Amino acid sequence: MGETRRLIKNTGIIAVGGMATKLVQFLLLPLYTSVLSTADYGTVDYINTIALFCVPAVSLLMDEALFRFLIDCRTDEGRAKAVTASCVVLLAGCVSFTVLAILVWLLFKPENAGWVVGLVVAGALLQMASAVLRGFGDTVGYSVMNFTASALTILLNVLFIAILRWGVVGMLSATVIAQGGVALVFMVMRKLWRYIDPSTFSISYARDLLRYSFPLIPNKVSWTINNLLDRLIIMNTLGASAAGVYAVSYKFPGVMDQVYGFFYQSWKESSARALISDEDESAFYNSVYRALRRFMMSVVLLMSALMPVVYGVLIKGSFGEGLLYVPILLLATYFSNISGFYGGIFTAHKETGIMGTTTVVSAILCAVLCIVMIPHFGLYGASVATLLAMVVVNEYRRIKVAKFTKLAEDRGEQALILASVLGVFVFYYLSAYGAGILSTIACLAIALAFSVYMNADILRKLLSACK
Repeated sequence: MGETRRLIKNTGIIAVGGMATKLVQFLLLPLYTSVLSTADYGTVDYINTIALFCVPAVSLLMDEALFRFLIDCRTDEGRAKAVTASCVVLLAGCVSFTVLAILVWLLFKPENAGWVVGLVVAGALLQMASAVLRGFGDTVGYSVMNFTASALTILLNVLFIAILRWGVVGMLSATVIAQGGVALVFMVMRKLWRYIDPSTFSISYARDLLRYSFPLIPNKVSWTINNLLDRLIIMNTLGASAAGVYAVSYKFPGVMDQVYGFFYQSWKESSARALISDEDESAFYNSVYRALRRFMMSVVLLMSALMPVVYGVLIKGSFGEGLLYVPILLLATYFSNISGFYGGIFTAHKETGIMGTTTVVSAILCAVLCIVMIPHFGLYGASVATLLAMVVVNEYRRIKVAKFTKLAEDRGEQALILASVLGVFVFYYLSAYGAGILSTIACLAIALAFSVYMNADILRKLLSACK
């Protein structure tokens, strides 16, 4: 199977499993924002972000290493060796983290420490189960498992929040039960325990996994720092209500990031397989790069243009101010996504050290900018700090990726993108500050014209691939 066709097929399968639940979850925002206060919503987002920060350090990103090494395995013995070694490392990490959390709780009694442990362990289990399924080439099983976890999370949220009125406890309980429970059930149903054989455990093999995954930890942690720092500073300078408004603003870029995530899961596999296939890897990389840039920028502009209408329909209560920050965060997400594309090339070549270096630079910059800008410019400062940090990591990786492949840059296309972004943003903020319907129409017209012009090739390729 050609890598372009494989990439499209796997992206489609993953998207089918994830899109429906993500859409329903997004449409439940009116429920969340009407039942929860801004402070409650900010608290949930705060705890979830801390847990996301801890997962890479606890799991040592064994799921990333396992997935990449399983691609190269050709026998059941090799697969058992990889699965066993990664599970041993993961178990050691989870036990150590739990013991440390208990000690911290005994000494300092931090609020919500138990929820952080539950979220971390449940998230690590789901990631490991996902890595095994995808490493075995079972993209359908991976998609079904994550669909089930998302669907169960939504159902439990409705039960716990809307019916039982458990508030913060309800949202956190839903996530822990759904992720941890579904991961364990699928491990048993797929008989993944057959690949856990203590006799195959090798310390040297575990070291090989760690050599691959360890440089990815700063990368993953730094991405989370970029997302955590602004929330931490907002929480401690502007308060929980402002953190709640910012969290709702981030929900819309989160949708874009989730759509990209469907592609990225497939991209990590296809970028690696391209190295061992007969296909011209440089031509393949450039084809995907060009299409991805155009498509993701179209998403930014279209979502921004539609936001004045969509935000008012979906968001209730005192979250209206968040409308002002969405376009900036969408643009930040674009640069984050494109830098993720470069990251797929790095991991394909097993050069994971670059990933950590680039995102550490971004995290440091994000920290400095957040500290300087948020006290003076409020949530605008947080949004712009995030955008600037993403631009830096994107440019850094773009330069570094030249060591592995030459990616073509079209200056004319870049000029058109810049002009379109400026046009959409100008009319967006005119509309947001009360300039009237004509500004909204102009904003939408620019976004539509750009999207149709830029994505004609993508539509033709999709139709061709489906034949």
